[in-house]
Amino acid sequence: MSARWEDILRLPEAAYAGGRRVPKTVLTSRAMLTRHEQRTLDKMSRLEHFATVAKGTAQVLPRVDEEYDIQSVIFLRCEMKGDSQAVAEVARLLHGCFPNPTVILQEAGDSVSISVALTRKSHAERGATVVYDVESTGLFNPGDRRYEPFLDSLAFERLPQDDLLSYLGAIASCVRLSQAIVPLGFYPACAPQDRDRLLRLVAEYRRQQAEVDALATERRGKDVSPNESARIRMDIRKKEQMSAGTLTDIKCICVQRGDCQ
Repeated sequence: MSARWEDILRLPEAAYAGGRRVPKTVLTSRAMLTRHEQRTLDKMSRLEHFATVAKGTAQVLPRVDEEYDIQSVIFLRCEMKGDSQAVAEVARLLHGCFPNPTVILQEAGDSVSISVALTRKSHAERGATVVYDVESTGLFNPGDRRYEPFLDSLAFERLPQDDLLSYLGAIASCVRLSQAIVPLGFYPACAPQDRDRLLRLVAEYRRQQAEVDALATERRGKDVSPNESARIRMDIRKKEQMSAGTLTDIKCICVQRGDCQ
């Protein structure tokens, strides 16, 4: 099934942009993309301007100070070509094509992915912005009931609206928490005072899992000797034990699994 983004995000009506197509040629010229980057864009079949959240469209104040210049948050809907699974690669490229912070709603067959980029002022180039953080769900089935609480958390009225940074940051936090749904079996939720710790633990778990994956890839190398393979196997076990401990810590502060089992 395809996601009904309007029903999920529940933005003010004035925020929706009518699904206007964004031509690849515009992205190529605006961001001065290399040939390799243009080939990455070819992995998507269509890009649409889905919505803009700003003071004029959603009554959310901009954030302008020494670190940030956020006048609007752009939502883009991206259809991937065929059965392409390269959502992370395409999303990272698209985030860099816009000076505004962007939320990319990707569709690949029956699966979807949500990617959020946070931007700040460049310290090297006056008037420019840089992407300093990206959070992504990875591909998931929007019909999977484990993801229902996560999708519900993205509704406009459930997110802080002090200014655009607080709104965008809350979306990014929800997306980060969604990364723990598969190993936990549920969307992690906790008491408000524990939320920052929960976010740190999920980030730590993801980092540990990435290290396990990197070691597993290294071990499969054709030039790895038996002794090296044994050493790497022991390193993998240690990392897996650490990530299992982090997962237990996550469960311990979740409202849904307060018994730490």
